[in-house]
Parts: sequence; structure tokens; C-alpha cells
Amino acid sequence: MSSKITILIGPRCTHTTTYGMSIGFDLLISGYEERNLSHIIIDRTQGMEGKKIGTISMSGSLATGVQLIKFLKNLHKVDIVYMTIGTSRAGFFRDMIMIWSARFLQKRIVIHLKGGGFLDFFKNNPSWLQAIIRKTFQQINTIIVLGELLRNQFEFVPKINRKLAVVPNGLPKELEIVDVHPKSISSTNSLRVLYLSNMIPSKGYLDLLEACRILRYERQIPIVCDFCGAFLQTVTDHSSTDLENQFYELVKEKKLEEHIVYHGTVRSTKKQQILQQSHVFVLPTNYPWEGQPISIIEALAFALPVIATEYRGIPEQVIDGYNGFLLKEKDPVQIADALEAIWHDPTLYREFSKNALVHYNKHFTQTAHLDNLIPVILGTPNTIQTDTEVEFNL
Repeated sequence: MSSKITILIGPRCTHTTTYGMSIGFDLLISGYEERNLSHIIIDRTQGMEGKKIGTISMSGSLATGVQLIKFLKNLHKVDIVYMTIGTSRAGFFRDMIMIWSARFLQKRIVIHLKGGGFLDFFKNNPSWLQAIIRKTFQQINTIIVLGELLRNQFEFVPKINRKLAVVPNGLPKELEIVDVHPKSISSTNSLRVLYLSNMIPSKGYLDLLEACRILRYERQIPIVCDFCGAFLQTVTDHSSTDLENQFYELVKEKKLEEHIVYHGTVRSTKKQQILQQSHVFVLPTNYPWEGQPISIIEALAFALPVIATEYRGIPEQVIDGYNGFLLKEKDPVQIADALEAIWHDPTLYREFSKNALVHYNKHFTQTAHLDNLIPVILGTPNTIQTDTEVEFNL
């Protein structure tokens, strides 16, 4: 496709913790490898593990220094600089050094916002720093966002529409979509609900836990809920509570021991099995850096109706009344109401399940994602048809 060399800068997945950004970065690397495209990787994971999201640490600062040295040593070899960007001051200054260095050597610069919250970050800085951010982003050739609803994240950049590209996320490489069909539910079996994301308070897992109590004890609906993800705190979480102990204490207090299963971080085969056995996916998030959750794409790919908040890029993934329900806020009663509506209407559930799979195949496959993303990075026209129409015999 291209003889140009790209330096790819972003965080990779680890055995203990994964983020949407790292999952997407690993998928991009696999796309470069499959297409035999020349590239150099700078992994930003080092120094991040075990830290509160959004904080600065000594190990993180040292790791950033090492990454900058590697970047500057390799910059003269490459034609294109691609990087995922953060939404912190430390992250911006790190990215700024790379951007201006690449600009000085006249490299093509592509940045990728793998979430949301950048406009909030910009507005929360003093005017002098806003001016630096604005000037820095004017040096960039292409800015990639995940959805049309996230275009406003860079509205402060002059003539932004000339730079902006929209590329939705794609299904992670670790999952295999084989023989997936629309699902059905029966009142003779428990409703199997899935939460698959890091266990961060603003992601709404505690609201789902309370919704499970409401369904089981106030509405007598048989339910089993699988929680998957690592317990993490962000810089916006001011409590020093041990989140994992708090979770188990609440499960016991709400008498949900027989209805809640916590799996920790799940990958590959185990993740696939849990997705296959689930009926509904729930993510009632207002996470500050949310963009277009990959976990929702995973759910859609396995024909799971989705209940999520009407937040950031999620309404492009979940169409209210078509493949799930959108909540105005992350409220336990609203979550319980949505799950109950699905539980009591098997025909509606079947329709949601079918539409989830159709929506995934049309917008969020690995092929669609990479066939759009890689040409944007390389600066080459994309003439590949990525939409896939799927029909089901129901």
C-alpha cells in the first residue's frame, strides 16, 4: 500500500489491565503487520500500570523521558508520526514536544483522540496555555475522532474541518465472530446481564449493582450479573476507598451473593465465553474521558442489546429503541426499568438482538475500522467499501 515508515505511539494492553485506548492501539499495530507496512512502535504503557488514572508519578515521568529519547532518535527515519493523545497537562506537554519536533522536520503528523473530554481539558486551562494548545494543534495534519458526535472536541482549532477525520472504533483483534445469530430469552431462565469495562465509579458499576437488587427483590426477576474489569480510580475520584472491598461488602449487604459474579480482567477465550452466554450489556457511564466504548462494540458483535447512558459518542453505537435503550442519566431505577422492559418482552428482545448485530456489521468490524483508519494515517484515499449488509433468516 505504501513504502512510507510510520512511528506509532500509544499504550499497549497488559496481562493485568486494558483500556479502550490500548485495545485500539494493539488493533492498529496488527493492521500494519498484516499489510506489511513499515512502522516503529513506541509503547506508552510503561510507567502507567497501577497508577491512578490522570496522575503523575516519578516512574511515569522517567518512562516518558525514555519514550521521548526513543522518539527523537527515530524521528529522522520516519515519514509519518501517529500518536494517541491524553487529556492531562503532563500528557499535552509530552505530546507538544513530539508534535513540534515532527513539524520542524516536516513529517506528516496524525493525532488520534481515543475517547472524549479534550474540550473540557482545553477550557479548564488558563488562557496562556489555551493559546499554546491551539497553536500546537494547528501544526497537525490530521486529527482523528471516533464519531460525528465528538467533532466538537477540537472546535477551538482554527479551520478544524480541514484537519478532522472521523473513524469509528472496531472490534478488538482477540475476539472471533463465528456463527453469531440473534438471541432469544425465556422467563424459565435467569436474565444474564454483563458489565464489561474497568471498574471505575464513574463508569456506573455501582448503579448497576443497585439495579440488580431492585430487579431481584422488588420485582422478583431472576437475574445473574457478570462484572468484568479491573478496579481503578481516576484523578477525579477523591475518595481513598478500597473499591474492591467496597464492592464485595455491597454485594453482601444487598444479599446478591448468588446473583453477582466478579471475574476481574478478562481476555480472549474467557471474554468470548462470557459474551456468548450473556443476554444484555449494561454500561451506565459518565466517565470524564469516555468517547466510544469498545466494550459496547464487543456486545453488539455478540448480538447483545445494550443499555447505556446518552453520553459522548454512545448514541452512535446505541440507537434508543432499535438495539437497546439510552438512559438520560446513570440511575439504578432507570437501569432496572430498561432491563425489566426487555425481560417482559421476548419479541422486543429478539428484535434488539438482531439489530445489534446488524449495527455492528455495518459500522464497527475490524475490517471497516482498519480500512478507514490506515489510509487516513498514510494520507492516501480510501476507496474500499467497508459497509457490510447482513440479512438473517428469523
